[in-house]
Formats: sequence, structure tokens, C-alpha cells
Amino acid sequence: MIQRFRTRARQFAALLLKENLDPGHAAAAVFLGIFIGIVPIYGFQTLAAVGVALLFRLNKPLTVAGTFINNPLLLPLIVVASVDLGCFLRGSPFPPWNASSLTGAHLKEELLAYVIGSVPLGILVGGVGAAITALVIRLMAPANPGLRDRIRFVNGLFARCARADRGFVRWKLRLDRIFGLLAAENLGSGTVVDLGCGYGMALGFAAFGDSSRRLVGCDLDAHRIAVARQALGALNADLSVADVRRLDLPPAGLILILDVLQYLPADDQQALLQRCCSALAPQGMLIFRVHDCERGLWSTITMAFDRLIFACGRAGVRPLMLSAAEYHSVLENAGMQVEQRRFRNRLPLAHILFIAKKPLAESAP
Repeated sequence: MIQRFRTRARQFAALLLKENLDPGHAAAAVFLGIFIGIVPIYGFQTLAAVGVALLFRLNKPLTVAGTFINNPLLLPLIVVASVDLGCFLRGSPFPPWNASSLTGAHLKEELLAYVIGSVPLGILVGGVGAAITALVIRLMAPANPGLRDRIRFVNGLFARCARADRGFVRWKLRLDRIFGLLAAENLGSGTVVDLGCGYGMALGFAAFGDSSRRLVGCDLDAHRIAVARQALGALNADLSVADVRRLDLPPAGLILILDVLQYLPADDQQALLQRCCSALAPQGMLIFRVHDCERGLWSTITMAFDRLIFACGRAGVRPLMLSAAEYHSVLENAGMQVEQRRFRNRLPLAHILFIAKKPLAESAP
């Protein structure tokens, strides 16, 4: 009986904590909680917070938590800021903060200024809190449940790896929007090939839901391949230290090339894309990401960042990007159905994601 009660209590608490935690609703809950905590309705703040949370279907614990801004440590700052802001809005001089100002007519004026100033102060502070909340929710809790499940799966694969490698994978999954775009796609079936696979995160991502799927990857970084072998050891993975131009491509249902093409000369880029298209099975997909060179300032920032990465990595070459039209032409000439998606990462980097699908033999040109 007691165990059943505890189980139901935990389930109820978990339901409350996770209620409407998308960025918009969470930001609204924090805004209203902070606003209610700052305006002088002492004795009714918790009741008011629960009431507005019920009215607008917001996260109740988060709304109530916002009212805790009115605590003994911050209360003097809230009162002073409210009074000064109220005096400014009324066009009256700022009051001297001494004992004589807390008596008689001065006290009445300052109480009125306090009430008037607390409203815009609550709006300002609540707005800042809401913006920070929305940003944190976006970074820490992806709205796409499928993405969240895949991220948990991949993090679990790397759980036994060294702390530095495990931390890199965790933050890469949080910050790089490519994984959200991949989660929104049907990644098909059959062998997955990742050219320039690094730690093998994208391979683990593609293996979610089908641990028997064959995974083939290569990279020039021996350390990253060693980590990938450790993480993907329980899966059907074949990982090697090799140049993407030299790897024998097996018949594949999905080929990934993420942030690799810019390391290659133009002719090698085109030749590699043609080889990938030939290796795909009917209905197979080639997905690759390149920098967007047609977005003005964002493109300039992106290319400068990439040059810095190349310099730190001592690549010995400068990044080389073809135009989107050139990439599109190579894929179309190989008989692929091509889709382009322009997007910006959470860092101010502009990218194009190419999704090329190989048609059935009878519908191919």
C-alpha cells in the first residue's frame, strides 16, 4: 500500500515537473512567476502563481519557483529599484534613503512610487528571465521527442568512454542542429556509411532502433576512430583510419558526409559525390553538409571560423567550397532527386544540407 502510494506520488511529481516544458510555455511560466513575485501582493503570491498557471496551462512548479525572486536577499534591491523607477515615471525626485523618509507624507509618496515602479520592474526582470529560460530549454531539452530519444541512445553508447571524449559528444549533440535535421528524416534501412565519421556519433544516431544495421565509417584521426570503436563495439560497426577518397564503398542505404568536402580539391569533391551516388541502393540517400557561401555576413563568419579550425588542425590547405548550384548539378547528373535546406547552427554558422535520394531503377533518367 505504502509502496503503491510512493510510486503514484513520484509519477504525479514527474508529470508536474515535465508539464508544458517547451520553450514558449516555460518562458511564459517564468515571466509570470517573476512578475507576480515582484509586484507587492504579499500573502497572495503563491495563490496567484498557481491561479495563472492553471488559467494559461503553464508549468505550475516553474511558475511558483519564479515568485521566489522575492526573498530576503533580493527584497531590498527590489524595493529600492521599484521606488526609484516609480519616482522616475512620476517625474518626482529620487527619495533620500534615510529614516526621515519613512515617516508621514514621505512614506505615502514612496509607497505609491513602489507600487507604480514594481509593474515595469516586474516586466523587465520577468522578460530577462523568460529569455534565459527559453534559451536554456532550447539548448538542454530538444522539443523533438524522437531527437531526445536518439540523443539518449548515443550518449549511452559513449558512457564508458573517457570523460573528455564523452563530454565532447554530449555537447556536440546539444549544439549541432544537424542531428535535429537527421532525426526529422526517414534514414531508411541497409548499410550506413559515414565518410569522415569522427567519433561515430552520426553512425550511432542512424543505428537507433536497429542495432543490427551495418555501420561503416572512416576518418583520418586515429584517436577518434579508437573512441568510436569503443563506443560502437556492441553494434555491427566497421571503422577504419582511412582517407575518404580511398575507402571502398559498399552498397548502402544511407551515406553521410558531414563537414568533410571542404578539405578536398574541387575535382575530388565531385568525384567522391559521384562514387557515393553509384554506391547507393535504389531509394538510398546521400546526405551531406557544406558551408553556405551565399548568406552575406553569416557566410563570412562561417568561412573565417572554418579557416581558424583548419589552421589549428594544421590541415595544410584552405577550405574550398563549391557553389550550391555546382553541388546540385553533380547530383542531378548522377540521376538523384535533390533537396536543399539552408539553416544556421546555434553558433553563427550558415550551412546547406543536401538530401539526395536515388530513385527506383525504372524511374531513373
